[in-house]
Amino acid sequence: MRLAERAKEVVRTISQIQQEFADDVSKDARPFQFATGVTTLIHQLGRPLRELRKRFPNADIGVTVGVTEEIVAGLLERRFDLGLISLPVFEESLEIMPLFNEELLVLRPSPNSVRSTRTGVIQALDLAHVPFLLYPKRSNIRHIIDQFFREINITPRVVMEAEDSEAIKGLVESGFGYSILPEHALRGRNRFFHTYRVAGHRLSRSLALAMVRTD
Repeated sequence: MRLAERAKEVVRTISQIQQEFADDVSKDARPFQFATGVTTLIHQLGRPLRELRKRFPNADIGVTVGVTEEIVAGLLERRFDLGLISLPVFEESLEIMPLFNEELLVLRPSPNSVRSTRTGVIQALDLAHVPFLLYPKRSNIRHIIDQFFREINITPRVVMEAEDSEAIKGLVESGFGYSILPEHALRGRNRFFHTYRVAGHRLSRSLALAMVRTD
């Protein structure tokens, strides 16, 4: 009798699982929390998020903007289901799927509108004494930039810090200083800055999807 009752319980459990993971994704209304950086959200995620909403029209999808460190903490605390982060991240509790590399370019302010999208070459010594507007030190991308400056033996004169790439661009265009920003944040409009690569060096960041490692 107990065996029969156990069998019925197993059948009920399997039925519940099948219902929860139904093939009809349009009826999936489970909550899902996604976290990403603001630059990637603005410049690269418009189309993917539209496709996600189209595929899961009833899902409770939330999007949170933050820096990599905040996203990693949110994943570990189970506040986020999936995060788009900048590498490197060393956390054994996370499953990380590398996506692509994105070049980081030097911005130099220009008094006149720049229509050309051509990226020039600048010497490392030309960056030695100019003012810089950079991301905050707590951000992963700033760690990448600081490591790059160490490699070219330059100590940047940082006069201002901001988390938002659009704010940094605006300040560069206003003549407050140089900066280093992701390539995708620099496309598609007239601007008051030139872009450069440092001669003999290439600076980039790696982006990846991250989620908590589970059974």
